[in-house]
Amino acid sequence: MVAHASVRGSVVTAVLGEFARHGGDPDDILDRYGLTGAILADPWTTVPLARYVAMFEEMANRLGDPLLGARLAVGTRPVDLGPAGLVMARSGSVKIALARLSRFVNSLQSGTHSALRESDDLLVWTYRLNDPAIWPRRQDAEFTLSTVIRLVRAAFDPDWRPIEVQFEHAPPSAGAARSLRRLLGCPIRFDAASNGMTLALDEANARFRDEDRDLIAVLERFLIDFTPPESLADKWRDRVLALIVTYLGQQPITIERLAADLMLSPRSLQRRLAEEGTSLRALLRSHREELAEHHLQAGASNLGNLAEALGYADGTTFWRAHRNWTGKSPSAARPQRRQLKSGPDDKASDL
Repeated sequence: MVAHASVRGSVVTAVLGEFARHGGDPDDILDRYGLTGAILADPWTTVPLARYVAMFEEMANRLGDPLLGARLAVGTRPVDLGPAGLVMARSGSVKIALARLSRFVNSLQSGTHSALRESDDLLVWTYRLNDPAIWPRRQDAEFTLSTVIRLVRAAFDPDWRPIEVQFEHAPPSAGAARSLRRLLGCPIRFDAASNGMTLALDEANARFRDEDRDLIAVLERFLIDFTPPESLADKWRDRVLALIVTYLGQQPITIERLAADLMLSPRSLQRRLAEEGTSLRALLRSHREELAEHHLQAGASNLGNLAEALGYADGTTFWRAHRNWTGKSPSAARPQRRQLKSGPDDKASDL
């Protein structure tokens, strides 16, 4: 599934259009990545996900705008996402809208997973790209989360805001972090286990409208037919990995908890994973290793925060685990100690 991950050409076209509006040269970007306007003009065209993410990062670099992805989301409308955006906008509540978005996200971008879970009086929505080799991917994450927030405001309440937004990457600078917080209008936590946002469950469940059941049925039928079959029937390892991403750093990850979520007995889940040549222990360790490698190579400076994001009790426990994986300490894996850079936005007040 990862090898064939792609994004709809209409999404790429929309991003390129905004890039041009901000002074960029879309033709040069297209040429560099082996695309043409004629190719993207076909509504059924798809672009390899890794190529799209790399294009997005380069566009931000060329414009010198670390917040390009988040800024591009400002003008997004539900109709811009086609049936997926429309079914979300016509949902009866924010929770239902996010559940439908999670279900049909692969109609827009395959090789992607999003999930929704309840925790006490909170609702947590998470988003990630399945392939850990696609990195950096900050622009895609900030564009996606900003777009979802924008769509919820457009469909339900212009003043709506989540309790917190989480990003798996570090901020490019202290000023950019403050600017992104003002742009989204809510607290942001960086270096998290995954991208996502936390909402108040009672607000997410509040009914805003009566749904047009016939229209919703037509839109969902189209989306089911349009979504790649493999995304509707993930392997058990993919389903378990999706739950690991959702829970890591938030709640303990046990075979009992995951089996209950997947409506299996713990023994049945263990057997199905074994049939696919893996186990919960192996999947959890692999995911932690991948996250740790990316964060350390990016220069993560606070090992305590990284340990928390990886679901360890403290930095010492993470240090021992990393030493066991690689034979060296986390600090030795970093290219150099990283500090947030100052930028023009650093002078702005932190709201």
